[in-house]
Order: sequence, then structure tokens, then C-alpha cells
Amino acid sequence: MKDSNSPDVEVIVVGGGPAGAATASHLAARGRDVLLLERGHFPRQKPCGEYYSPGVVDALQRLGALERVLASEHERPGGMWIRARGSSFELTYPSGPAGLSAGQTGGRRGLGIRRYHFDAALVENAREGGVRVEQGVAVSGVHCDENGRVSGVRVGRGGNGSEVASGVVTARFVVGADGRHSVVARSLDLGLPVRWPRRLGLHAHFEPAADADLGPLASGLGEMHVGDGAYCGLAPVGGGLLVAGLVTPLGDKERGESTGDYFALKLDDVPGAAQRLAGAHRVGKVMGIGPLARRVARTAGPGYLLVGDAAGYFDPFTGEGVFRALRGAELASSAIEASLQSGDDIPEGYEQARRNAFAGKERLTTLVQLALAWPPALGYALKRLETRRGKTDEIKAALGDYTPATNALRPAYLAALLAP
Repeated sequence: MKDSNSPDVEVIVVGGGPAGAATASHLAARGRDVLLLERGHFPRQKPCGEYYSPGVVDALQRLGALERVLASEHERPGGMWIRARGSSFELTYPSGPAGLSAGQTGGRRGLGIRRYHFDAALVENAREGGVRVEQGVAVSGVHCDENGRVSGVRVGRGGNGSEVASGVVTARFVVGADGRHSVVARSLDLGLPVRWPRRLGLHAHFEPAADADLGPLASGLGEMHVGDGAYCGLAPVGGGLLVAGLVTPLGDKERGESTGDYFALKLDDVPGAAQRLAGAHRVGKVMGIGPLARRVARTAGPGYLLVGDAAGYFDPFTGEGVFRALRGAELASSAIEASLQSGDDIPEGYEQARRNAFAGKERLTTLVQLALAWPPALGYALKRLETRRGKTDEIKAALGDYTPATNALRPAYLAALLAP
């Protein structure tokens, strides 16, 4: 018989996206009792660039979910073609010390797949791994005990057929994996203002015209086109579809203007992408999310931690969002397991582990953002990279999320790449 003072479950994970599903799966694999609560229902579509690095493929292998993910329509892009101000650079992924991705020969490969399939596969992987998954459940905030420790969540609405009723569900730890607008982070007042960059992301799928000139896309690469004040990524995602991820300054959209009309208007600011999509048929609606960047005061405290976009996000140009979600899930599950074993209230070492894992890539991403703010600088950098291809393996592997970014940030290395 259950002790009336014991929690309902060991760990509650709020949010069933990649960060939440992966964290729940890793904890269940350690034998923990995990409840995953998701407001929506799977499968679902979410705004996303849907182009994932080789580091994501590696993380899916460690999670034991790669085979399930690859069972859906997908593509395996070998890199990204980047163009700005008339300069271009073909960023392909060299073989790294971690070996080749998923049996590929030659260079490593990423993954192009719709979130509709990707998220559903990870949630099903969690369910089969022993996670109790409840969909259609709205969490309204965290519940704290008399000492201020997070000890559960408040459920405002249970899903149809769910065993989770409205009220308080208790746990030894709560994981906030509920995205940029995290209810868990908001109820703990963890959000910090973001002054730069402030951007809006738009997402749509297209079926190219039969006679379309697909350029590098036809050879299995993604594309990133940079215009003045906006950029657009294109990638194959299976089923003959391309995803277009358009990023523009936040606040440009007129009141009452439809998202689809705004997408078409702002696409003209990125002529290379507009040309590639000329004559293409849009499949489904345009979706948007903003502001893209997010900061939090801390990512862990008594009885809780944050993972994925809820723990902070910068910008999607270098495409590290899903990698950070999956790698962060590994760090989060290890920290929670250690705390459950020791009886500590705070997942000790989690924030430091995140800094160790992500600080180098964040510095590299900041350099890229500074270049995006001044397009001539990005054009200059791309021209230097293209003419010095024999020296680019370190930066390619760092952007592919499978070697430390610190390798690409050494002053001597950057000088060799970018000096006139």
C-alpha cells in the first residue's frame, strides 16, 4: 500500500517534445517511475527548421530511437550550402573522431524529417520504454511544499481518457521541457529579458515544381540563404517535400496581416530562397513562433530542472536546438538520477554540465550572429572559407555538433581561416 506521504511518481516531465520525451526515456531506462504530461496530442506539426545535425543522429542512436525515427519519411542531407552577398560555402560534414553516422560511408550525414513524424517517434519510444505518457493534459504551474521546494505540478485540465485528474500531482522531481513559453519556468519566475537578437521564425512545407532548378538541394544538401535582415533555410524532409524556415526581425508583421501573406512578402527579402521556391506548391499552412531567443535565470533548483528550449535558446541559424534538447536530456537524466540516489533536493552539477557541453557552441553561434547583423562580414567569411576548404574540418564538425566547438574557436585557427 502506498505511503500517504510518498509522491505520486518519482519524476514528472512537462512537455512531450524531443527534450521531454528523451529525458523521460533516459530516466525510464534507469528504472525510474516517470510520468510525461503533454498539452497537445501526437502526431502534431510544430514550427522548426527540420534539418538536424549529425550530432542529433548520434544522440538518437544513444537513446535507442534512431531506427524508429528512420522508419518515417526522411532524408539524410550531407551538409548545408550557405550563400550571402554573392559568396557561398558548401558545408559538408567530415568524418569525426566519433565515427560515421548510422552506417554512412565517406562524410557524416544529418537528418531531414518533419516534426510531425519526429516527435511522435520519440514519444512512442518513451512509451515503449516504460514511460507513462498522458496527452491533452494542461499543466498550469508547479506545486511547492512548505519549504519552497517544487514537489509536483498543478493540472488545470486532464485529457480525455487520461487518468490524470485536475488538481496536484506530486513527484520527487519536475522537469520543465515545455518550450520557449514554459509554464514551469514562468511559474517559478525564471525568465530574463532578451534584447538581442529578437526575431520571428516562420515555417512552411513546399512541393517543388516538376521543372524546378533545385541546385544543391538536388544533390542531398540543405541550403541557407542570407538576405538583408532575414535569412531562409531550405532542406529536403522526405516525401518529395522541402521545408522552408524563414527568420525575420520581430515586429515587422502588420496587425491583421495573415501569416501566409507575411511569409510570401518577407521571402522576397531573401532572393535566393525565393528563386528556389518559384512555382512550388505550399503544402499545409505557414506556422510561426517568436521571439526565438530565450534566457532564464537558472536551469535547476530544489525539486526541478529545465531542459530543451525551456532552459534557454539563442537563434536557429546554426540549427542546434534539437541537438541541445537531446544532449540536454542526457545531462538532465544523469543529474536527476544522481539526486534520487543521494536524496539531494537540487540536481547538483546540472548547470555546470550544461555550461561545459554548450558554452563553446554558444560562443561560435554568437560570432555567426554578429556576422548576420552585418551581411558584408558574413560574405567575407564565406569567401575565405570557400577558398581555404582544406582548413575547414574543425568548424564543420563543430557546426555538425559532433566535436567540441572549442576546437574551432582557437585564435590561431580562426586567423588561418579568416585572415586576408
